[in-house]
Amino acid sequence: MTVRPPGPGDTPLSDLSEDDDTDLAWVSVRPDNGTIKGPLLKGAPLILIGALRMGLMMAKGRGTSAGSGGTGLVIGVLAFAVPLLWIGALSGLRWANAGIRLEDGVLTVRNLWNRRVLDVPVSSLTGLHTVRLPLDGVHTGRILITSKTGKPLVIDTRLWDPEGLKELWQRLGLAFKDHGRLNWSQLYQRFPGVRMPWRQVHYVVFTLLIVIGAIAYIALIVNLPFLV
Repeated sequence: MTVRPPGPGDTPLSDLSEDDDTDLAWVSVRPDNGTIKGPLLKGAPLILIGALRMGLMMAKGRGTSAGSGGTGLVIGVLAFAVPLLWIGALSGLRWANAGIRLEDGVLTVRNLWNRRVLDVPVSSLTGLHTVRLPLDGVHTGRILITSKTGKPLVIDTRLWDPEGLKELWQRLGLAFKDHGRLNWSQLYQRFPGVRMPWRQVHYVVFTLLIVIGAIAYIALIVNLPFLV
């Protein structure tokens, strides 16, 4: 997080017009990959043991199944390494590209592909809204940013540096409106144009697809040494 704190006489950015020449403080909020990094680090020993056990089992064989030697060992280890590398690559992209930046009276939000998902003047902001969605737990929630010139944007607070977000909300000077827990229909009715990832809206179907994909992946890995 990079912050230039407001001075004693600074005016909240929401009260400034586009033609105001005041030297606007800026805030840069960095991504927080802790929700992904923490579980991976804690589970690293188990993942390593599982990879070695699968590799050895595929190399030596089990029961009446013949082993595939060194090829099976390598493929068994890679079976665990490839998904972890994929997760690590996405986390790295997000850390390198994603960000929330307030500068010169403009609020910009970029995603992990470095695409601007919000780029609006502060003067056009209409509010900050706290909501809890069907996939959120009791103690988690999201913040929606609404404006006159852009579509509503959902910020998952777990994925961003909390101190940076706190400073950002203070500098914007907008009051929060709590909408409580909303289902998907209520969310779209109350905030027309808001976009949510398909995997979150249909999280039950997405989970089933992940399970089916995992089973197919394991079946492929087990048989791959005999196909190469």
